Parts: sequence; structure tokens; C-alpha cells
Amino acid sequence: MKQNPDSYLLYESGKFITYNIRLKCVMKNRVDAEALNKAAQIAFKRFPYYAKEVNILPNGEIEFRHNSRPLYVGPEGNRHVRFATKEVNYHLCSISYKENIIYFNMHHGLCGGCGMMFWVKSTLWHYVKEAFGVELEKGNIKTADTPLTEGETAFPDPEALEDAEPLGKINTDTVYVPALDYARHAVIAPGKALKYYELEIEANDFMKYARSNDGSPNSILASLMFRAVCKVTSPKVAKAIRGNILCNYRADVGCPETYHDMVRLMSVYYPREKLENKDIEYLSTVTRSVMYMQMQPEYSVKTFKAACESKEGIDRQNGFLNKRVYAMTHSPYTKPPFGTFLISYVGREDWYGLENYIERTHCITDGHLMVEVNALRDKFFITFMELNSRHKFYDAFCEAMREENIHFTEHGGYERKLPFSIYPKKSKGYL
Repeated sequence: MKQNPDSYLLYESGKFITYNIRLKCVMKNRVDAEALNKAAQIAFKRFPYYAKEVNILPNGEIEFRHNSRPLYVGPEGNRHVRFATKEVNYHLCSISYKENIIYFNMHHGLCGGCGMMFWVKSTLWHYVKEAFGVELEKGNIKTADTPLTEGETAFPDPEALEDAEPLGKINTDTVYVPALDYARHAVIAPGKALKYYELEIEANDFMKYARSNDGSPNSILASLMFRAVCKVTSPKVAKAIRGNILCNYRADVGCPETYHDMVRLMSVYYPREKLENKDIEYLSTVTRSVMYMQMQPEYSVKTFKAACESKEGIDRQNGFLNKRVYAMTHSPYTKPPFGTFLISYVGREDWYGLENYIERTHCITDGHLMVEVNALRDKFFITFMELNSRHKFYDAFCEAMREENIHFTEHGGYERKLPFSIYPKKSKGYL
């Protein structure tokens, strides 16, 4: 790879760069703007790999330059955050706030969700210390005085990883994909505000339910989503349903501490005729067995090498336009197996002393029928995203949980207001 490996995702875009995410932290107290700005600048200096400015070279390559400007921290406005512009000091990340909410905004190319949490927890730790004048339990939170480690920035050498064929094959049969919802949004309402919905569940109750149904949080949520999709689709249209579940594979390729984005999909195929009338315990058992089979490191190595081959293919193209076309047509995200829905939960984060200051957290992303999960010690927080304006899938998901006597508290819907990222003006000649 010729470029910073984090920069390649920037090619996969249209007018605005997509793959932007927001982590919403609802605090127990109103945000102290002055303390937040001071803490954010202190914490951000700890993460030079996030301080990047986008430049496009004459040959069409995207270059990440170090950006020494301050991180933008400001009130949440009515417009979308626009990365790579003067208004955020040309960064690909920023912080905004309103009332008792702090939003961490970031382009997904900079890191994965696990890497983003390094920055989020560090900023919040310094903020609480600055705003309340208290000493907090630190745990493994990377504060300003924590040395930068080699493992934190490690990136595997694909040539050093051994090829081995995984045991078993992933089912790639055709399944129901809510394509009309995607098309309707793209053609009829591309500028309309997208909504997301928040659910709060007691952790002890949910884990007790999961264990009693041979499940984990991922297998239970996937089973409930399968049941929800069945509720609002015809068996003639949705003959089979696939749940894709994110898996963090950093350790499988020898980089367990890296900030880089290293997640892959586990894919669970649900033949509707056989499974629609099964109970959650049965569905969860099926889901867990498929997940277990696909947790093999061999799948991780194949995924990583395929991603590297895609990047090298971009390197071989001449000019920015050709690189963009290749990136969008050869992206790992365009390869089967395509899913009906996606569950994104790669494990519980430890918040240590911050637990006493945070009410709840939610990850807001692109996606349709996408379930993002965050957690504190005593709560699970589900963020449900769909494009359908009637939120029929969300309603069906809630109904499926009520049928299982899973108690939850609803918040929202809210406008997603995901950031935009705009190519620098110097790149106009290459679009």
C-alpha cells in the first residue's frame, strides 16, 4: 500500500464522503463548555493518528497530512458537521455539545469503533476531572500522560500471515434485502432527515434472559431482528433472511491493541419456512452455532488480505476518478453475503470512574436495519436505524421484545444528523 491505510475509505463516496459516525454521550449534568474545550485539546494531543488533514496529490492519491490545528469543539448547530473544511479546522473529527449531551463526530476511515473509544474515554476522563475537580479511577483509559505504544498503532503485514482455508463455508444464498427502502430513500427523499431510535435495557435482566435462552447479546438481538422482519414482510418476498453480526478480529491478525478499523461480518442465514415459528431459544442456538463456526482466525486472515488487495488495486489506478470508480466497485462492502440486517456489538467497554457521570451512550451511523449496541456497567443501550419513514421495522422489533417480556425504555426518534466530509477544493480537477 502506498498510502496511509486509513485513507482508502475516502475514495468510496459520491459528492459527500460517507462512513461518518457519531457517538452520543448523555451526561448526568449540563455540559460545561469551557471545561470540555480545554479537556478536548489536552486529550487530542495524545492521539496524533487522528490529527489528519486531507490532501489530494496531482496523481490522484489521497494524502493524510498531520494537522496541528486545534480540534473543533463547539455548540451543536442546526446544520450537519462538515469534515475537512475550515469550520472544523480541516480535521476529520470534531466534538459538539448541547445541554447535557456531548457528540463525538468522526470519519470511519480514521479508525474503527474500538479505536474511537480510545479518544472518547480519554476526552471524557479529562473533562470530568476539569469540570468537577475530582480524581477518577483511570483503569486502562489512555490519558494525556499515557505513553503511545507500538501495539496501539500496529498494522499487520499481510505477507506475514499464513493462508489457511477455514473449516466450513458461509452460506451465500440469496436473501431478502429491503431494496425498495434503499431505492425510495435514494430517489425520492435523499435530503430528508433520517431518524434513529434509542432503547435502554437493564443489563442484569437482559443477560439473565440471554443465558436462559442459550444466548449472548448478539445472538438474542439477531434472533429478535429475524422475528421482527418476519412480522412486516411477506413469506413470498422474504423467503430467507440473513443477519450479519460484526466481529472484532484485531487479535486474530496479531494486533489486539491497534486503533485501526479491523472488523468483519459473521453471517447467519435463516430459512424462513424452517425457522419462523421457532422460539427465541431455538433461534439463538442456531445463531450461536453459526457464529461459533465463523469465529475462526482463518476467516479473519482472509478478510484482512482481501481488504489489503482492494487497497493495492486502488494504488494501481491512474488518476483520482479512476481510483474512486475502482474503490466503489471493488470495495469489500460490495461483496456478498449481503444481509437483511446488521448487529454491531463487539464487546463491553470499561468506563471505570466515568460511570458515575454518564447517563447513557449511543452510536449513530449510516445504515438500514442496523442495530448498534453500547453498554455501561448496569445498562445496555440500543440504537436502531432504518430508512423507512414509517419505522415499521423498529415497531416490530419492539413488539418482539415485548412478547419476550424484555423490558425497555424508549428515547426518540431523533434526527441522525451525521457529519458530511467534503473533498478539499484542490481536488476539483480530479473529481
